Amino acid sequence: MRIALCFMTCVAGWLSVLRAEVAPAALAEGGHYASVHGLKMYYEIHGQGRPLLLLHGGLGAIPLWPEAIAYFTKEYRVIAPEQMGHGRTADDPARVMDYHAMAEDTAELLRQLDVREVFVLGWSDGGDVGLDLAIHHPDLVKKLAVSGANFQPDLPATPAEADKPAASDFPRSVREQYERLSPDQAAHWPVLVARVRRMWQTQPNFTAAQLASITASTLVIAGDREFYSPEYTTRLWRMIPRAHLWIAADSPHELPTVRAPLFNSVVGDFFNARVMTSAQVMTSGLDF
Repeated sequence: MRIALCFMTCVAGWLSVLRAEVAPAALAEGGHYASVHGLKMYYEIHGQGRPLLLLHGGLGAIPLWPEAIAYFTKEYRVIAPEQMGHGRTADDPARVMDYHAMAEDTAELLRQLDVREVFVLGWSDGGDVGLDLAIHHPDLVKKLAVSGANFQPDLPATPAEADKPAASDFPRSVREQYERLSPDQAAHWPVLVARVRRMWQTQPNFTAAQLASITASTLVIAGDREFYSPEYTTRLWRMIPRAHLWIAADSPHELPTVRAPLFNSVVGDFFNARVMTSAQVMTSGLDF
């Protein structure tokens, strides 16, 4: 189950952050705040060129994948927001933690930045947000790449799993990194974990009809050691009309970071309509 496994993945991802220098909770280079639906939403802009939206995973933040920012800023204007309760964007407990709300917050940010069409790259929860954007804002999404995304909620197998992972399950170093970035500080960490966990248990709920309505050319990505089986990822790929599928061999959910050079080059080729060939991956439907 993703609920149980995501704890280990979030830990692995956050530990990779701790090995790098992270800007203070104020403004990193390229950092800004925007007023979005009552939030003071943090975002960064790096590079010049065609706009590319970078969407982080659950309980993550922009520093989780610096390699992607470095790679895509060579050619794109990378716009990287931090969703409600994540990174430097404060949580609002009066609002439900919700993928669709995150997508609408993101669409409003892009509207304020006068971005009318954008390449979208989302990882994990960010992939779910990307799918929601493509469903509800088809004119906004030029091309979409999602890695480790799902289309059904992750219901716990047993009642004992319903409260896992708990805030106390995370290593101290992970919690300290959250405290360093978040304006909500330490006391809010268990609140955020519980809110995100409830979202994982009940969302997303994309229907076959909604996924079939996606008009953007889409690259569905997964490692062969994902939370989900390759068959599950293939189901998602088949429901999106203009979708391509890449299942990377010997790769976990953290594919965007543990195999960053390969991951970024494949997504870059997809966005640029170049055909990818590599003996390192298994591919299906890759005809860009």
